[in-house]
Amino acid sequence: MEMDENYKTVINEIIEKVKKDYSEESAEIVRHAYEFAKTAHQSQSRASGEPYISHPVQVAKIVADMGMDVPSICTALLHDVAEDTKVPLEEIEKQFGHEIATMVNGLTKIKTLENEDIKFSEIETIRKMIFAMAQDVRVVLIKLADRLHNMRTVEGFAEEEKRKEKAKQTLEVYAPIANRLGIYTMKRELEDLSFKQLYPQEYIEVKKLVDKKIQERSQEIGYYKSEIANLLKQNGIEFTEISGRAKHFYSIWMKMKEKNKSFDEIYDLFAIRVIVKNIPMCYEALGAIHSLWTPVPGRFKDYIAAPKSNGYRALHNTVITDRGEFLEVQIKDEQMNHEAEYGMAAHWKYKEGKVEKSEFIDQLMEWQKDYSKGLAGWNEMATELSLDEVFVFTPTGEVKHLTKGSTPIDFAYSIHTDVGNHYAGASVNGRLVPMGYQLKDGDRVQIIVDKNNEGPNPNWLKSAHSVHTRAKIKKFLRDKFANEYMEKGKEMLRDLSKKYHLSVEEILDRQEVKNYLKDRNIEKEDELELRLGSGAVKIYQIEKFLGQIVKPEFQHEFSEPEGTEIVVDDLKGIEVRFAKCCNPVPGDHIVGFVTKNGVSIHTTDCSNLRNVDKNKLVRVSWGNSNELFGANIGLEGDDRDGLLSDIMNRIHEKHVQIASVVSWVDDLRIAHISVRVNVTNLDQLNDLISHLKKEKGIKKVYRERGNNFESGSPKS
Repeated sequence: MEMDENYKTVINEIIEKVKKDYSEESAEIVRHAYEFAKTAHQSQSRASGEPYISHPVQVAKIVADMGMDVPSICTALLHDVAEDTKVPLEEIEKQFGHEIATMVNGLTKIKTLENEDIKFSEIETIRKMIFAMAQDVRVVLIKLADRLHNMRTVEGFAEEEKRKEKAKQTLEVYAPIANRLGIYTMKRELEDLSFKQLYPQEYIEVKKLVDKKIQERSQEIGYYKSEIANLLKQNGIEFTEISGRAKHFYSIWMKMKEKNKSFDEIYDLFAIRVIVKNIPMCYEALGAIHSLWTPVPGRFKDYIAAPKSNGYRALHNTVITDRGEFLEVQIKDEQMNHEAEYGMAAHWKYKEGKVEKSEFIDQLMEWQKDYSKGLAGWNEMATELSLDEVFVFTPTGEVKHLTKGSTPIDFAYSIHTDVGNHYAGASVNGRLVPMGYQLKDGDRVQIIVDKNNEGPNPNWLKSAHSVHTRAKIKKFLRDKFANEYMEKGKEMLRDLSKKYHLSVEEILDRQEVKNYLKDRNIEKEDELELRLGSGAVKIYQIEKFLGQIVKPEFQHEFSEPEGTEIVVDDLKGIEVRFAKCCNPVPGDHIVGFVTKNGVSIHTTDCSNLRNVDKNKLVRVSWGNSNELFGANIGLEGDDRDGLLSDIMNRIHEKHVQIASVVSWVDDLRIAHISVRVNVTNLDQLNDLISHLKKEKGIKKVYRERGNNFESGSPKS
């Protein structure tokens, strides 16, 4: 009863807020949406036992707290109706109008098709949602609220594996989107909630360390706040808030990992936030603080003069205090602070149903076009979503925001496709640089254009960093070699025709194939031939609809299966070998290291790459093959009779080959087992690890790096 009453209290608060901010009529529309959703979900409950309606009500509260409009609040209440109940979308449109029905549709998951992989449907659902956002950003803001509430209550899911899947997806897609939209409060919470599920021990450790440090540093932080407050008063600078807070747990952990530092070595753990009345006072406050404490060279960021692409504005600076400590200070005015908390929702401005211009929305539109033409994959898009950005200047002083790692060729294509296609060189800060030069914040870039050059060649892809640039180059090359690609694609379809004793027409007339091609914007047979020949569409993606064949598993939540052949800088046939120090398997993020014997393939996080010559690293990706790859799994647990035999049985249950086994028991009677298995990809390996964790008495299961089996005994 208490749970039931809780969501009723929340919906009444929402309705009162709408009544106050809008009108009685608007409040009645929200009440109608609530009653409609409650009736539709009346026979359903959440895994936690709560009535299902409690979830959309809590999502609606998050949406309302963000200051979003009445159609958004109604959509939040109705977002699961079309998907999880028998009420059709047409009825929602009849009751609430086209605007709300369209947003509900954008939030509705794609159902799993017959003969289709479940993970494929998950990818397509995310794609549908993100591209619906390109038309109406409210869709993704509601979806972020939905995901936030799901992550807050994720403990309600019984299966650990499902919780981890949700957390991984949140960390790779939803938190980066919140970041790109400037909704930092939501980004931080999504990251920490995901961190807690994916790495529970590390989360607990970081949380303990932060809590302890907060207790230890409370006096120092109080001292610094008091000093700044007195300083601003002396200088007549009006302020509304001076606060100190620690960075969120996930960002601290990532900094420790990326910089290979211990917790005590993270000197910018705390930041002081100063909120003043207006923009001139931001700079006055900065000058006053610099007169008090010494600024650290190279640590000043003026995001007011050059805002981030998501609209974030502030002054960031690190100083050395009178106590000899590094201290980060962030200065904003009230509007900037509000925008930093709620991002795009904070400056909500609709004109004739359209959101005001956003670089990120424009980028999504480009991604949509590139994806529909087979010029970009989801793995690339998901990766680019999570990257930081760099800002550079055109010769006329215009600011361009690019992803970190971008090069002059990326800059050229960001100006215009024609500028990129006729690229002949670049100067950065008045000095000529190679095409692969990595741009830095504040660089002034000028592109040299030659209208007579032949245009891009495959080598340009080595220097291209962004998805957009690579798509433009691939399109140019595809157009240039269209005849060769089409001939190759025709041959592939002929071979498929012979294999299944069906004509090409019969194959393409299958409804499943039609649906697949329609979704990829392939309307004509020659377009299919072109994409098959260029490799944008794989023949097995057509073949899987024609018979009971074994389908390759997805290697990554947002990429289509590529198999195990290695493509080096988009070239096949390069001699490669797989490093034993990290044992990469298909699905791992990989990089190539050029040696005199060919290219050595490592995982991107391999410790042996920390001190190598970065000029010898090359871009690599997984291609097609049916090989098996060796991987090592370590287990620790209670020493008991039959443990090793039970572990072997568990592995056989998953139909995984065992190459070798090493086991021993330490002085504390803890059993240690190292198993080398042969797997097809990372998904199969992770699935096996999850399966082994269920064995009685096993405390820890993890992927081992290196090779414990050459000597036949454990490492010392």
